[in-house]
Amino acid sequence: MKNVFKKMTIQHIQIEERTNLAEVEVQTIQGKILIETVLVLGPTDLNQLLAKLNAKGIALSLTEDFEYYPTDEGLIYTLNFEKKGLDHIEIEEFTPLHRVKQIRA
Repeated sequence: MKNVFKKMTIQHIQIEERTNLAEVEVQTIQGKILIETVLVLGPTDLNQLLAKLNAKGIALSLTEDFEYYPTDEGLIYTLNFEKKGLDHIEIEEFTPLHRVKQIRA
């Protein structure tokens, strides 16, 4: 069964160079319940999410929009959507190709 997110708002993205995975903090509504969760996405699903943002006129660049921090295991890139003034952008119909791992808070 695939995960389908009808509407969600992105809060934060963190990409780890070593693992090639992204943790994406989002708010989504399932039924009438607001859920804040972290999605762990691979490169394909992250690209799909970035394409949805691009379709809304938001083009993000790792070198220009993300802050980055060196670690012993590679760089970590972070983007806080609230700081960028993008915390009100709603993504509709996000259906990742791979099953999403969720970490509930």
